[in-house]
Amino acid sequence: MKKLFTCVLLVVLCLTAQGQQPNEKLRQLEDYFHQQGYNVKHTQSNSIGKEGVRHTYQVFFSENTFAPSFVQAPSEEVRQMVLSKHDSIKTERVKKLEQTIDSIRVTFALLGKQASESYMYEYHKEDADTIKYSLAFRQDDDSIHSTRIKNNVYFSNAREVASFDYYKSHEFNHQGDVMLGTYIHWCDESNGIAYDYMKPFDIAAFEALIQPVLKPVKKLKGVKTYPVYWRHDKGFDDDVVHGNLSHKTTRQSMYGDNSHTGLTTGTYYFIPNEYKKEAETLYKQLDSISYNYINSHPEQPYEYDFSKRIPVRNPADLLHGISYEDSDEYFLKWTLDDAGYHILFLTSKGEIWIPREWRKLKSYINGKLEYRKEK
Repeated sequence: MKKLFTCVLLVVLCLTAQGQQPNEKLRQLEDYFHQQGYNVKHTQSNSIGKEGVRHTYQVFFSENTFAPSFVQAPSEEVRQMVLSKHDSIKTERVKKLEQTIDSIRVTFALLGKQASESYMYEYHKEDADTIKYSLAFRQDDDSIHSTRIKNNVYFSNAREVASFDYYKSHEFNHQGDVMLGTYIHWCDESNGIAYDYMKPFDIAAFEALIQPVLKPVKKLKGVKTYPVYWRHDKGFDDDVVHGNLSHKTTRQSMYGDNSHTGLTTGTYYFIPNEYKKEAETLYKQLDSISYNYINSHPEQPYEYDFSKRIPVRNPADLLHGISYEDSDEYFLKWTLDDAGYHILFLTSKGEIWIPREWRKLKSYINGKLEYRKEK
């Protein structure tokens, strides 16, 4: 039986490797984004309810070019120098963004002729610019479904979709320009695993794999581990009562009563900045284990982030074991701040709410914050 499963798994992996590759022109555009210094978020997930692995590439462009209304400086000369430097940086950033927008225009115009369906909308006047592009490439012989909401068109039932939304206003807050843009590109490839053969993400099996690489880190002086306990019961809304949340993921579609209950438990690791080398080595090890695990278990739902840098300030997922038929969810999160490296290994039942002061808390229960007493 074990040999049979191994053979099936090898066939699945071969099918995935030979599956649909992302559009070459779009990938070249995303490489260009990266070269220009923009953060290109690339995730891989196996979709629930359909056969396949989805690769998603996402970039958020934000260029807030406010002129500072007040600069405190020891002299008018220094103040003018600061303002001049700010204007120079602003001009450079705006120019780079405009060049990037032009590259997007060219790529979407070229691919619009090749796509199964495409939509391109632009509106320009003195105080505002709006751009909305969408491309869809057919999946086999199936028809592509499109939904239009105002000036947006959303495509579904396609094997590959790309979109770009952009807005620029010259009168934002009467102080300067604001430029906001979102680029999203996803591509599906077959992995041969039907929905009926999916299984819940095996949290115990995954954590058994990571324990050996955590052991040497836990022995370092100053490294600390804390239990996590965050709970919210039916009817409690922290946004209204306390506003203590830094992150909230709603899963009401999975729960008919829309109770928004949730319990998150797990372990929080803190590694001081002095162990930068050890922390970054651990990150690479956990990243490698995560990637190998999802490719060895294509029947378990997940989302994996290819970003090879630790996010600053707010925790982001390296690996997310997605809920399957209301099973528990799993999160491996990382972040870095002035104090050091923070790692969260979380198991969540229901919605996940992350308290704003999670670094200091012993527990969070319906808005009641209990802080740790450090020894």
